[in-house]
Amino acid sequence: MDTLLNQLDDNLKELYRKALDADALLDSLQQQGHAKHQRIFADNKLFQVSANRFMPYLAETAEQVAAMRQSQQFNTATLQRVVQQLKQLHSTLAEFRAVITK
Repeated sequence: MDTLLNQLDDNLKELYRKALDADALLDSLQQQGHAKHQRIFADNKLFQVSANRFMPYLAETAEQVAAMRQSQQFNTATLQRVVQQLKQLHSTLAEFRAVITK
């Protein structure tokens, strides 16, 4: 179980820097009159949070991983949800970076 939790932590660490950079870029774009969106993930069932920046989504995922670590128990549904959240964050941040660097 420790190996699995360490892998989840590694994913969170990788996403942390990317999310900070993306949120800073969104702040800059908003100051220029762009980035007027309400949510990063519209009509998303994976996250309870609804935000116009990436960090709240990452924080929600990190809280779930921390809860699994603390309890040393998890069910398959919780693990699947966390993995899907991580996957969605990875892909959305990559797409965002690709669009911005064009």
